Amino acid sequence: MKNRRVFFVAAAVIVLFAIAAFYEYTKPPTYYGALIDPPKAMPDFTLQSAQGPVKLSDFHDKFVALYFGYTSCPDICPTTLAGLKTAISQLDNKEAGKLQVIFVSVDYKRDTPEKVDGYAKLFHPDFIGLTGTQEQIDQVTQNFGIYYKLDPPDPSSGSYVVEHTAIVLLIDPQGKLVITWPYGQAASDITSDLKAFTTK
Repeated sequence: MKNRRVFFVAAAVIVLFAIAAFYEYTKPPTYYGALIDPPKAMPDFTLQSAQGPVKLSDFHDKFVALYFGYTSCPDICPTTLAGLKTAISQLDNKEAGKLQVIFVSVDYKRDTPEKVDGYAKLFHPDFIGLTGTQEQIDQVTQNFGIYYKLDPPDPSSGSYVVEHTAIVLLIDPQGKLVITWPYGQAASDITSDLKAFTTK
């Protein structure tokens, strides 16, 4: 009788562990960014890189982390790009190979394709920098819900500040927006989200 009771207790413990393991394996991942559900199809675009025209659809086999800013940005842009670099460094090679970071400058007056690409690569050699004409930038930012404004230049120096939306957008290989991260999102949070998407 005692042996039978021990058997049933042990069997119950094994079943509970199995249920817990199954739940952990099948439960949906926790996302730290703003999940877009259902994912939103985004239009393609073409902008200029240092090597020539680049389309978003050129990266149809990858996730694209898309960020809009400008190279003269004193704080938000470098902080965000450095955070993306840190987040990607925590991915394994297979996961990182499924991701492309694209930095789009909205400062069409000062930022040439060469300047933007060089700036992006200061943070990571695989980052790509793009820009375009005012008309191209206006169209892309409108399509992707990005606000920007070139403030009036300082009378003495001629320098100016560019106001812009400071979020990172993740586009999946099907060209759909799946998640966004606000300025200041912890790199570890972004890493966790990227792992959840790139290991599906």
